[in-house]
Amino acid sequence: PVFLKLLLYKTHVRSKLEYASSIWDPGTDLLTTAVEAIQNRSVRYILTNYHRSASVTSMKTLLNLPNLSSRRELSRLCLFHKIYHHNSSLHQKLLTPPSYVSPRVDHQHKIGLPVCKTTTFYNSFIPKTTITWNHLPSSVVSVTDAIMFKRCLTNFLS
Repeated sequence: PVFLKLLLYKTHVRSKLEYASSIWDPGTDLLTTAVEAIQNRSVRYILTNYHRSASVTSMKTLLNLPNLSSRRELSRLCLFHKIYHHNSSLHQKLLTPPSYVSPRVDHQHKIGLPVCKTTTFYNSFIPKTTITWNHLPSSVVSVTDAIMFKRCLTNFLS
């Protein structure tokens, strides 16, 4: 049955694919595509639809499965939120104040982007999430409760 295969995928396969996903998010399209391909093959297996013209995107929508990249982004931002609002020691060590805050464009919770000399570091957790965090609206980043933040963020990203 479909529901059993979906449960199997969510508990055994996706949990392995998302292990440490809040801090590991592939910086290259090649790696992102490889991880998404596993989910795509799993969706075809769950629905037993292997026809090459069948849309995997519509199958994911039917099963209510978001892309793994959007789940990783949500996970990264939730961890970043916890560091920003609830862990002052990590906040002081990892997050730098911004060099400039535009009152017209930026929000009051803007974070400075660390100096990135390599693309590997630029695509790591702090710089990558800082860029996304700084582009979120003030109404989302100012929420201090972790559960409410995740709810607001999910609504904003969808």
